[in-house]
Formats: sequence, C-alpha cells, structure tokens
Amino acid sequence: MFNFKKKLKVTKNNVFDYINTEIKDKEYVVSNKVAKLLNKATNSKRKKDANKNKKNSNNNIIEVQKVSKYYLSGNTVTKVLNEVDLEIKKGEFIIIYGKSGSGKSTLLNLISGLDRPSHGDVIVCDNNLPYLSDNQLTLFRRKHVSFIFQNYNLLENLTGYDNVETGLYLQKNKEKQKDINELFKQYEIYEVKDKYPAQMSGGQQQRISILRALAKNAELIFADEPTGALDENTTRIVLSNLYDINQNEGTTIVMVSHNPSMMPIADRIIRVENGKITSDKRNANKIHPSQLKQL
Repeated sequence: MFNFKKKLKVTKNNVFDYINTEIKDKEYVVSNKVAKLLNKATNSKRKKDANKNKKNSNNNIIEVQKVSKYYLSGNTVTKVLNEVDLEIKKGEFIIIYGKSGSGKSTLLNLISGLDRPSHGDVIVCDNNLPYLSDNQLTLFRRKHVSFIFQNYNLLENLTGYDNVETGLYLQKNKEKQKDINELFKQYEIYEVKDKYPAQMSGGQQQRISILRALAKNAELIFADEPTGALDENTTRIVLSNLYDINQNEGTTIVMVSHNPSMMPIADRIIRVENGKITSDKRNANKIHPSQLKQL
C-alpha cells in the first residue's frame, strides 16, 4: 500500500490508492487535480501489474477481492462500495439483497463488466475485469453473460421476436440456443411476438427482455430487479424459469432484489448495507418458486 503521508505525487495510476488510503468518510471533497485524475482513471483500463493474470480458484466463477467503488460529482467523491470480498461458485443461484442505495446494483455492475472498480480485483471466468479495455469488456460480456435489465432496454424498431433473437445471435454454441417460439408460449405472450415495444404493456416489455436473456442461455445471468414491473403470476413464471435453468443447466445466476419473499429460492443470500456485505447466508433447503406462499 502506498504511504501518502510522505506526500508522494498523486497520478492517474495511483489516485484510487490515494483515495482508498486517505478518505474514510462516505463523501469527501477533493482538489481539482485529484478530481481530474479520478475522472481519467475511472474511464481507463488498469495499468498492467502482477494481478493482471489472476484466475479463478476453487471452482469459483466470480471472485471479488478488496473492491471499493467511488463516484465523482464535481469535486465530491462518494464511496459506494467499501473493501468488498465475495466468492461465487459455478452453478450457484445468488440473490444480492439490500435497500435502495445500499450498493447492491453497483456490485452487480462490477461483477458483470458494466462498470470498473476503483480499487481491488474482480475476477470473472478467469478474466480480471479492471485490466480489460472497453472493447475487451464488450467481448467478455458477449461471450459469457446475459442480462435482465430493470428498464427493459428493448430496440424500439424491432418486434418482440426480433428483440429476443438478438440474444440468440450472441450464443455461438447452437446446442445451448433456446427455441424462441417455445419461450414465447411458455411465458404466455405468444400473441405479442410480432408487435413492437410501443405496442406492448410494461409487463410484456419486461418479459421480452427476460426472453432475450434466456434465449442466449449464457453461463452467467445477471438480473437487476427482473420482476419489478410484473404481476404475481408472471413473477412466479419468471422466477421458476430462472430456477429451472439454474438447476437443469448449471447456469450461474446473480439476481438483485429488495423483496425478502424471494429469498428461499436462492442457494445464498448476500446482504449489502452501506457499501459493505453484512451477511452471507446459505439456504440449506431452498424451494422452487412455485412453492412460495406470496410474492
């Protein structure tokens, strides 16, 4: 660790170490120079060092090691995650649970390659993500990851079927590709497959985004509040499909939720509060979503 009390020069390559060492509060105002360095470092891949080639160990597919994340607004630095450690094994169904603003969605963004950590390592599928360029991160997500977004992210000029098909195109292993028509029938929205997003309800658009992720059938599915806009019946269908894919195909699923009634379906529940993991509990007897009493 750098000793900045000796007034070592702060650069783009060590600015996060400076922040991590010197700033203990959740929010802190920095100088213009440090703010500029932070802005540059946030949008750049990390400089190559001994940690670049770290691989996953112990059958883990995700390893988070001493990860902190800061956001910059003007000269104010906000600490969103603070020295987080987490290991997720291949084939686990994980729910990251916490209140709004706890840091749970930020953690999901880091382990899925949508954002970069300010400090620490994020090793996923044998890639240490902060060392990858933007193009390499895109290729990583294309190869390994499916997303179920909270805000749909559908292409407005494509039909429901075509939106789902964009996910299918990203799966190069034809044996893993799902039958799109069967997915539409299973989700009871076959009648909207030829409609455009503007012609669908919010719940229908959310289900289309879920089908897009399921059609790709990647080794990792990241879901951020995937059932937030759905009724109870459709929520149960969505959770059942995620559960079945996890059980039958060994797909690792990491889902963010603030709904405690969903907790019994997961292998583990990771609770995030104030930027830290405060508990990591394993379900000894997890249940199928169809057995949940209420949602």
